Amino acid sequence: MKILSAAQVLRLDRLSIKKHGIAARDLMRRAAEACYRHLTASPHWNSAASTAIVCGPGNNGGDGFALAARLEAEGHRSRIFFLGDPEKLSAEAKFFYEQVRVTRIQKDDIALFRRALNAAEILVDALFGIGLNRPLGGIYAQAIAAMNRSRAFKLAVDMPSGISAEDGTVLGTAFRADLTVTFETPKWGQILPPAWDYVGELRVESIGLNAGELRKLSSRAEWIDEAMVRKYFQRRPRGTHKGRAGRALVVAGSRGMPGAGYLSSLAALRVGAGLVTWMLPEDAYRKIDLQVPEVILAPAPSVAGTFGPKAASLLLKKSKRFQSIALGPGLGRSESVHEFLRAVLPRLRGPLVMDADALDPPAQGEKILIPRGAILTPHLKEMARLIGMSVARILEKPFAVARSFARRHRVWLLLKGYRSILASPEGKLFVNSTGGPNLATAGSGDVLTGILVGLLAQGFSKKEAVLSAVFLHGLAGDRWARLHGDRGTIASDLVKILPELIGEWIL
Repeated sequence: MKILSAAQVLRLDRLSIKKHGIAARDLMRRAAEACYRHLTASPHWNSAASTAIVCGPGNNGGDGFALAARLEAEGHRSRIFFLGDPEKLSAEAKFFYEQVRVTRIQKDDIALFRRALNAAEILVDALFGIGLNRPLGGIYAQAIAAMNRSRAFKLAVDMPSGISAEDGTVLGTAFRADLTVTFETPKWGQILPPAWDYVGELRVESIGLNAGELRKLSSRAEWIDEAMVRKYFQRRPRGTHKGRAGRALVVAGSRGMPGAGYLSSLAALRVGAGLVTWMLPEDAYRKIDLQVPEVILAPAPSVAGTFGPKAASLLLKKSKRFQSIALGPGLGRSESVHEFLRAVLPRLRGPLVMDADALDPPAQGEKILIPRGAILTPHLKEMARLIGMSVARILEKPFAVARSFARRHRVWLLLKGYRSILASPEGKLFVNSTGGPNLATAGSGDVLTGILVGLLAQGFSKKEAVLSAVFLHGLAGDRWARLHGDRGTIASDLVKILPELIGEWIL
């Protein structure tokens, strides 16, 4: 799915109506229907919930009126507040405006409006959509301030009012949504900071804009969603055995951090790899209380609890037996580890995932020793160390940084974070749609590494594996947060839920 600018989507909307004869009223009705589905599917919904819908003077307000009419058709009466002049509404918006009972809010009514919102359990923002390009002030700023003070569940129609759909900046003030239902495609302003804390959960729904015109539009990046990745997961033949299910090697851990390899190995098994071998330093091996007997342990010569130069020859000898290798979690950053990495990186062949300490700059010597075609999964601080740029500078242009690095080194680069960015060796960009703050926990990245190496072992292409892994990892976090909240998630919780998520796609 393409990520588009506000200008592109507005043009697509105009062409769909004027050139292809799609009725604007039908688009408004479909937008309302999409919001209705998400609203009534929310755990906050019940038929008796007090609902307030705040509508503005444009077609976003028309979507709000249409939603109110849809709710009323099902017997749910909402309080509809309108900030604008009904005589200036478009014909389509006025059609739905006249179907519902509306309370107009003017300058002197803000105190009344604020008190009315105190009783709301569900609050819908339909003030302004993606066309807003000026700072909000006056009655609109006052209304948004009152809406943000409400403790209701908050849904934004297409775009939180006050957020620029072009670049995510706050135009004076902005509505803080729990859920935003946007139409046809994600917009750049919804996936860039500081919009993250205003958009909330983002859901994309088609409303039937012309598909041919949509295909003509160019896009800097694609949105990784379920439709993109679930097709890669197919039911296995009944005669599949563990050898055919894939052999993965996880090279990870040290005496001080044995858990990293444990999490990666377990995740590789949980996504379906048939045989997973965990190579770890001998000193760490002696401390392991093995909780996953299904993992094959391969102790390697160690130096002070970490991998050393002698382990390199063992890895190079064993590596030929595996369909995929993960290298990096919990290795440490000692000089012996750096020597180990300098010895193996130029000579490893086949699908390779590099994470964590495998990306430590001193390990790279005078030049960056990254095999072409490798998959790198740094978070922002690791990326900053790798390229010698501050995190702040990277955040100013994350897409350009990721694209440039991936093209220069001919690798797949997954820059981890909220809305993780993936860049291909050719410079194609993708943005992940899943994941939230509960993934900010120790070991979360090790689980992602394990998912990646497990999928590669099963024959997924690098593109298929990295798209699927980042989406699945985030989806596991989202599912766990929905059940248990966004605090207290630990990395092993993510592993537990992986088979269930994959099973839902295959069954």
